[in-house]
Amino acid sequence: MSGIALFAPDDETCHQAEDFLKTAKDSHISIFKRSQTEDILVEAQKAISEGVTIIIARGRQAEIIKKNTNVTVADIVLTAQELGLLILKAKNIIGINKRRICIGLFGWGEMFCDTTYFEQLYDVTLRRYPLHEEEEWRNVIRNSVNDGIDIIIGGKSVMEYAEAIDIPSLYLSGTGESLRVAIKNAESLYHMAKIEERNYAQFSTVLDSSSNGIIKLSSNGKILILNRMMEEIIGIGSDKLIGLPINRIFKEINQEKILEVLNGETENYSTLLTFRNQELVLIMEPIIVDQAIEGGILSFNRLHRINAANKNQLEKQYLSGYVAHATFDDISKKMKGLYKIVETAKLYALSSSPMLIESLSGPELDVIAQGIHNYSMRRNGPFLMINMAGMTEDQQSAALFGTPGSQDGGALLDADHGTLVIQSIDKLSLPIQYKLTRAIRSKRISTGKRPSDFTIFDTRIIACTAKDLTELRKKYLFRSDLYFTLKSLCLRIPELKDRPEDVAFLLSTYTRQYMQQYSRFHVLTGQARKLLLEYPWEGNSIQLQTFCERMILTAQSRSITEEYVLSLLNELYHNDLNIYEDMASEKLKNAEFLDKLEDPMYKLIYGALQKYKGNRKLAAAELKISTTTLWRKMKKYQMTQDWQK
Repeated sequence: MSGIALFAPDDETCHQAEDFLKTAKDSHISIFKRSQTEDILVEAQKAISEGVTIIIARGRQAEIIKKNTNVTVADIVLTAQELGLLILKAKNIIGINKRRICIGLFGWGEMFCDTTYFEQLYDVTLRRYPLHEEEEWRNVIRNSVNDGIDIIIGGKSVMEYAEAIDIPSLYLSGTGESLRVAIKNAESLYHMAKIEERNYAQFSTVLDSSSNGIIKLSSNGKILILNRMMEEIIGIGSDKLIGLPINRIFKEINQEKILEVLNGETENYSTLLTFRNQELVLIMEPIIVDQAIEGGILSFNRLHRINAANKNQLEKQYLSGYVAHATFDDISKKMKGLYKIVETAKLYALSSSPMLIESLSGPELDVIAQGIHNYSMRRNGPFLMINMAGMTEDQQSAALFGTPGSQDGGALLDADHGTLVIQSIDKLSLPIQYKLTRAIRSKRISTGKRPSDFTIFDTRIIACTAKDLTELRKKYLFRSDLYFTLKSLCLRIPELKDRPEDVAFLLSTYTRQYMQQYSRFHVLTGQARKLLLEYPWEGNSIQLQTFCERMILTAQSRSITEEYVLSLLNELYHNDLNIYEDMASEKLKNAEFLDKLEDPMYKLIYGALQKYKGNRKLAAAELKISTTTLWRKMKKYQMTQDWQK
């Protein structure tokens, strides 16, 4: 940066500048010239080529430089004191015979200070006429005669034309104050530019030394700056990237999320994406200046996929069918009720910690679980799903940990370096819950009787439940250590009845699908559609999909009415009276038993008695209590009639 250029428009300004520069200390004015308007652009371009970044100029010359270059211009603006002296001179020229004279101020750009109260201060009528290079400025002066102008104040060109049309004029000379202010402003701009240059150099050094790729975005989402690491990640030089929208480069980036951050609707945005076979974690933060967002910073961190050490093991797992086929793309963007769920799931996919999905079994659960796996660093590893419901304790242990002494390592080892989805986690017995918690915490599975007999594994656990684990924990049916291990990364998939927008979308999708499949054309009446939208689909999307197939397949008329839909719903889900009566009767009959079964002590006593076929002595020994205590508790729980031995 070589400094500042000063172009003086007249001899008076030139002399004022010379006097100022003689006494000025540490001035950065490196070029000082008396300039003609017709030569100003050539002079300015020459100064810029010599490294000047700030130019001091006035009026028409300043406007020409601004219009044709990108250099910073410090305008010489006539001060209030200087303009006041000119007005007094104008009044003297016109004379005292005219009580209130009308003065016209003619100038280009920023030539004059604020004149709001000048008419009151000087008892004159003051009219300002801005001139523009694009317009015929002579016409502006000529037309001002119709406004009753008595005298014109302006520059050299304005005075010459005013004289030609016989209007009194006054040259806008100054006392030197406006020049000193302009020089001071230029010096301030120069110092600010130096500080910015220094900060940018430091910023560039930090950026280029960063192991992360960094991009600075404008407020409308276009690339402004990127560091060397980012150039390496993208594989293209910054000269070809500056000015491009960020989603032009990274197709996987959610442009709506980027704009939400830039508009202040969201504090930040993070996601995982793949670009040129690279796994990248993106984190975006807004740039906030004076409580206003002026752009954003995107940080890209390259990650390495988790790979199993043994290639043969991966091939074996793949051939065994341990593969997740679904991705988040399989969930339509029109499923508004799942949008936030998917965004949260993408964040959870960045972690390898255990997580919990609270949901009824169904397609949404399967797709989201597989999507988490395929969106994670473990996508190259195996993907397994096992269900704990209906298993005995021994079966649960064998399914998860394998059988000691055999080649079966269990699901935790089968899914090593991948993801294991454990459905119905609430069905695990308390001993197996303890064993699973220890395995998750230690990353080890015991394979023998000795402490040294163990295998290290690295499996991401996704636990699933349709029950409220909080309530189960309160009833001592679910261990607290496993509960808190899973609960921090919790994802709740709402039931379909709680997602009315999704019901509407799926209803339209399924009816259209089956009409095409069976070459039929039907139209739902408004009331029929309303009935289906308000129906509580207990079986979620599976129930809705199968119902739509039945409805389209058996509809006898083109118009599907409310009566037809209601009759079909009753037939399928409500009118099987024998089944429902039997179920209701059985439910009432066993209600008391089920309530008791929720009591842990009742469950222990009942289990021991059932194990020993009602033998109180053996049951008491199992429970480590006396037979008298056992009998007292049996009377408390009204079990004496069931177990007479």
